[in-house]
Amino acid sequence: MQSPTKPLAYSYIRMSTDIQLKGDSLRRQQQSSKAYADQNGLELAEAFKLEDIGVSAFKGANVSSGALGQFLALIKAGEIARGSYLLVESLDRISRQQVLDSIPVFFDIIKSGINVVTLADKHLYRAGETNFADIMYSVMVLGRAYEESKTKSMRVGAAWENKRKNAGTRKLTKVCPAWLSLQENRTGFDLIPERAEVVRQIFQLADTGNGSFSIARRLNQTAIPTFTKSNGWHESYVTKILNSRAVLGEFQPHRYDDHGDRVPYGEPVADYFPKIIEDDQFHRVQASRRRRLVEGAGRKGPEYRNLFTKIAKCEYCGAPMRFVHKGRPPKGSQALKCTNAVRGLGCESISWRYSDFETSFLYFVKEIDLTATLKAAAERSERATVEQQITVIEEKIRQLTAKRERIFELLTEPGSSTAFIKGKLDECEAAIATEGAQITKLREQRSMADMLPTISADELRSLIASVQDMSAPDIFERRAAVANRLSILVTSLRIAADGRRPKMKGIRTFLESQELNPDERDRLIDHIEKTNKQSQRYNRSFNVMLADGVSRYVVVKSDDPTDIIAEVLVDRDGAISGSDRGMPIGWSDGWDNVFDEPVSV
Repeated sequence: MQSPTKPLAYSYIRMSTDIQLKGDSLRRQQQSSKAYADQNGLELAEAFKLEDIGVSAFKGANVSSGALGQFLALIKAGEIARGSYLLVESLDRISRQQVLDSIPVFFDIIKSGINVVTLADKHLYRAGETNFADIMYSVMVLGRAYEESKTKSMRVGAAWENKRKNAGTRKLTKVCPAWLSLQENRTGFDLIPERAEVVRQIFQLADTGNGSFSIARRLNQTAIPTFTKSNGWHESYVTKILNSRAVLGEFQPHRYDDHGDRVPYGEPVADYFPKIIEDDQFHRVQASRRRRLVEGAGRKGPEYRNLFTKIAKCEYCGAPMRFVHKGRPPKGSQALKCTNAVRGLGCESISWRYSDFETSFLYFVKEIDLTATLKAAAERSERATVEQQITVIEEKIRQLTAKRERIFELLTEPGSSTAFIKGKLDECEAAIATEGAQITKLREQRSMADMLPTISADELRSLIASVQDMSAPDIFERRAAVANRLSILVTSLRIAADGRRPKMKGIRTFLESQELNPDERDRLIDHIEKTNKQSQRYNRSFNVMLADGVSRYVVVKSDDPTDIIAEVLVDRDGAISGSDRGMPIGWSDGWDNVFDEPVSV
């Protein structure tokens, strides 16, 4: 005869901190559960992990969002068989909340047909039974568990508060940033000069627009020693330094929340560490990094070299045009070249000298309104101090707002002083109001750029030269303004670095594949070649489509980027205007006849 199935036993293990894992608690509870199951004819559900590690029961997190809460949901759903056993070390593993909150949790388990066993005393609370002694004992145990946790919380809070008050004479903890060392008498910290200098260098690089990855790479390239045993600098560690308010001298106490996560606790302690970074630079860097997250990062050196990133495409194959940098002039060069050609994927390998293309584009695409764009950039440069002050204050207000939220959270802590918290909130609100008034004044100082009249060709050339003067102190602002304008204005930009020569290659290949008399074919090819040269079709050209529907097609002379062979403007209605080798283009011929034959023919 087959023996009946053994009742299932589920072992529930809860530890309020991960530190207990390093001791013997986890192994002890697991062995106790296994021993009880074996001794009492139960089958331990070892594959069913019912653990809340690092989760506190003081506020019921193990019930609201932990493994125990999921177990209770399975009981209610009927997926845990009635008559099963829940094995716990003691009742305080289930809950350490106030009695009015903890007793219902315990009773719900019993009423749902689940037996509860406390392994510490081998006591069995049978499902469905209302033993008066058991009820009274459970109330006393759970009530005592809450009082113990409450007392511990208050003692820890009082101890930390006392430490905070004495932070000026004795430091709270030996833990400190990697660029500091705790003095033997624990009354202060000493700077490690070479490390502090590296931190200052990191902030200086970030302040000039470098991201964490770029900074880490530069530190590795210059063989700067790391602060840890890491194999070189990592982006994540640079980010950690840039986000650390310890550079301002602040120490932020932390605690573990109900879910076991380490979170800030209370206000930062000011002037706790030696200060190595100025407030304005720190807030400026934070604002810049947050802006990069929204707008997108990318390597933008002090020259902001390529204005056409993600805009320019190859006319022949449609691949992006790559900025090829082969060193600085006079020996080096920069050019735009088809990505497929660079990768050897068959497209034309002819490149267009970058400065020449940039000059031609800015000179002939009048819609950019280079005058107003550069004037706005110049004004931004002149107002840089005001803008930086606004950025700094906005960052201060953001952090004050976050601080205010943390102060609100203190109201939920046991033993917190309402009067003390209200005073801190008042201080925070006053600081936010003061900074808000200051930022209003600064914003009033900013003036909008005035409209300028049209300028002459010589003045336009001068403006383009100013955009390309890499020695100018505000060159980044100027080129960033132009690049931003282009990203908004240009819908597509197609570049033919070798004019129509690739099309001639296609024609030659096609004719050679046809059954033609060789002499006639050669004469035909020579005639087309001669016509193309007379029509100057092998000169470089570009075709740009603007966001308002207007397009320009420009053929540039090889020896002068500000002189053209032909320029065609097509408005949003399809009307064509412009010039071809000095002669006006008609309104009705359309694209097919534009640049067809030399005017003299």
